[in-house]
Amino acid sequence: MNTSFNPTNLLQYFSLLSIILLFSCQQENTDELSGRQAFLTQRTQVLESFEPCSRDATTAIASLVAESLCTVFTVPENYDDPESRQVALKVMVIPSLSDLVEPDPLVLLAGGPGQAATDLVQVAQIFTRTRTERDIVLVDQRGTGELSPFDCQLSEEESEALILSDPPVEEVLAIQMQVLEDCLATMDANAEFYTTDIALRDLDAIRQWLGYSSFNLWGASYGSRAALAYLQAYPESTRTVIIDAIAPVQISLPLYSDRDASASMAAVFADCASEEHCNAAYPDLENRYLELLEKLETPQPFRIRDDKDFSVIEGSLTSMEFQSLLRQVLYSREAQRLIPFIIDQAWQENYDPMLALAGQYSEALINQGMFLSVICNEDATLHEGATIEALSETDFLLESAIFNTFVLDACAIWPKREIPASYFEPVDVDKPVLIFSGTLDPITPPVWGELVDDNLPNSMHLIVEGFGHGTLSSQCAATLMYNFIETGSLGELETDCINSFGRRPFFVTPGGSVLPND
Repeated sequence: MNTSFNPTNLLQYFSLLSIILLFSCQQENTDELSGRQAFLTQRTQVLESFEPCSRDATTAIASLVAESLCTVFTVPENYDDPESRQVALKVMVIPSLSDLVEPDPLVLLAGGPGQAATDLVQVAQIFTRTRTERDIVLVDQRGTGELSPFDCQLSEEESEALILSDPPVEEVLAIQMQVLEDCLATMDANAEFYTTDIALRDLDAIRQWLGYSSFNLWGASYGSRAALAYLQAYPESTRTVIIDAIAPVQISLPLYSDRDASASMAAVFADCASEEHCNAAYPDLENRYLELLEKLETPQPFRIRDDKDFSVIEGSLTSMEFQSLLRQVLYSREAQRLIPFIIDQAWQENYDPMLALAGQYSEALINQGMFLSVICNEDATLHEGATIEALSETDFLLESAIFNTFVLDACAIWPKREIPASYFEPVDVDKPVLIFSGTLDPITPPVWGELVDDNLPNSMHLIVEGFGHGTLSSQCAATLMYNFIETGSLGELETDCINSFGRRPFFVTPGGSVLPND
């Protein structure tokens, strides 16, 4: 054997190696281009079957809706029985502004449970920069929106009549239960199949239909649960996840609703006491609140003007109703600023501020049937056999007796099925997950974000001072989310802007705070 060094042979070897490597790179590029072209072709063909989304005088962000495309996608109600009835899902695609669309759109997952994703157009507007290269996709989860088979709520006229009659709470609960029983008797659906685990199969079927390689998911409140569950079920089809106001699959929120709302309420009292102008305007606020609740144990009469026809509505307000309304106010960072003023005025027997603000909140966008399918099959199973007493063993600043009574009674009659145990396991998938929590959140506080963060190997938890239920309404959050989706990585995310937030100053008069530029 000739073992002497031969430069010619070595050069030939490296030339051959270069040709092989070049061919390999060219082949990879060709495969990538071929895959991208196949995606663009499939997406174009499918979107040709869509139609412009409908608009009316009340459509939010009408200009954005005008650029969107909508259709109906059908799936089997029961995947184990393909011959079962078909479920119609409304699908909205807000097309990318680029002709070379990335194959991983942003998908917005709605809260509730029971809200329709296509009602999140305002949220989609925050992601305008993401549209530069990506579609934004909104899919009404089964059981929600205009195509829902559930009609388990009083009509607007019935609700108004009920308010005018001002019945006791027990009678209201009885009426609601009767509505549910009538709904179950007449609905054209099997309610036990409208749970999160099955809805994820719908979402992935739509991904495959449109040709997307993977999803970037955004979800807040219940939407965070859906996002985490999709990540767990379809890790290879998930690129990034953004979740806000975390509602993990492994906990039952009703078990902690009193504790968490009371902590948010306690923070209002503590922060007001430590703020010079608030403390001066509302001294001894917490004691006034407790005195007010005691007074409201006897229903207190009120008169308020209906802003629709300016007629006067008379009624009475109870302690439970006042606490229920106050809980809703706690959800909003801006509305929390009014709480000391509301309590002080109610303590002086002026209930107008609270009742006027309460009129801004509505559960009309939450489908009651779908809400119960999720809560009764998922949350309720985690505290099966629990009683109201077990849920409220401690004296809290805010109690949820009305809500918990209704949920437990409703779940006693609502259809249920056994969900796989794996659904409730902590999510530990190694994909980048960006987590937001508001320090003042009355229902999904930072502790739940920490619980999720501890189990994820590739996550970042940003706790935002001064925010309630959801932290989306800031340029800081919008920029962070855009950069995260663009890079697909948490590694170089600049988060310093998060540290600039704090609680907004309280109103010390009906006109606002003492700050001139507030």
